[in-house]
Amino acid sequence: MAKKSLAAGFTGDVAEETGVSARTKSAVHHVKDEAGMVGAHAVDHPAATGSAIAVIGLLGLAIGYMLGMSSASRDRRWYRQR
Repeated sequence: MAKKSLAAGFTGDVAEETGVSARTKSAVHHVKDEAGMVGAHAVDHPAATGSAIAVIGLLGLAIGYMLGMSSASRDRRWYRQR
């Protein structure tokens, strides 16, 4: 199949979309592009991806531990005296 020339041109006016839906479509397009790039990076660098996931998990564990300890009772005794 021969390649066709695209020199036909466009003779109309292009109406630029400026509404909320146009901005939403643009944002969704950018998010999909970024997700694809992150996925490609994860495939190219599996060790770095695993390390990043481990670090994020440990940070979440540490934050959860600190929040749990801060909300615990201040009574240090594990038994109750009468």
